[in-house]
Amino acid sequence: MVIEKKSRLTFKAACCVLLALVVAVLLQGCGKAEPIASGSGFPMTVTDDLGRQVTINKAPQRIVSLVPATTETLFALGLGDKLVGVTEYCDYPAEALAKPKIGGFSTPNSELIVAAQPDLVLATNIHKEYIPLLEKAGLTVVATNPLNLAQVVETIKLIGRITGAATEADNLASDMEQRINMVHAKVRDLPDDKKPDVFFEIWPDPLTTGGAKSFINSLIVTAGGKNIAGDVDQDWVTFSPEMVLSHNPQVIIFCYHGASLLTAEQIKGRIGWEKVEAIKNNRVEFLPDQDIVTRTGPRVVESLELVAKSIHPELFDKQL
Repeated sequence: MVIEKKSRLTFKAACCVLLALVVAVLLQGCGKAEPIASGSGFPMTVTDDLGRQVTINKAPQRIVSLVPATTETLFALGLGDKLVGVTEYCDYPAEALAKPKIGGFSTPNSELIVAAQPDLVLATNIHKEYIPLLEKAGLTVVATNPLNLAQVVETIKLIGRITGAATEADNLASDMEQRINMVHAKVRDLPDDKKPDVFFEIWPDPLTTGGAKSFINSLIVTAGGKNIAGDVDQDWVTFSPEMVLSHNPQVIIFCYHGASLLTAEQIKGRIGWEKVEAIKNNRVEFLPDQDIVTRTGPRVVESLELVAKSIHPELFDKQL
């Protein structure tokens, strides 16, 4: 992420003030008991998804979340009262809207984060170049970046451990795993020819879908489908209409962030697409809420169930 030069200078000034306040606390922490690498006791050392080893000395009381999915997780764990800063995109649950804002998802405001005086900042891979600035201010930062359903569950457990809510996180993870397993149990024994080719459209112009490294791919595969972009070793992939036609998907699923840009009828009416199996067999499915699909938090199980119903309506009834 690019930070403007002026913002960096202001940030450094704020850091100096904060460092003067926290240096004594930081020095007191040196030489204490050896951190542990697992369990729910403090101090503990964890390895985050950027490969960084981070030590959390005590259960945090002031948390800043730079990730909407993490904000959802914290509220689900009953930690909403400890949130002292969230991004402008953290809009779920409704209580998140009332939390102090520290900027955008990819453009958080360093001065506001420092001013919030958090004892834990939760980030993701998009903040990779930004994290060292926060650490220089004496802040503790843990980055998470789950890429599939299993990693989402493990990330929730990790967040629970480092925030002192391990029991709540384990209970939430167990419920999620049960629902994921219910979906998997219905499709795991399907022969390959019963797993339809799926095109998941996340943006119409340019035509964009999820590749092998995307969370979308994990949803499709777990739900008993084959992602037509699953052989592309990327997260987000730009497809030409010709590429979609050449793969001839049997199911098309679409959802867009922020607005319903197109209808199913408009997709069906695309020039040249009338020969696509999904169009001929009326298998174009609209998911109304992209947030539950692209945010890797507790609601991912809802998106999995919706995707499963779209791919295999014969296996999943409305009561799933």
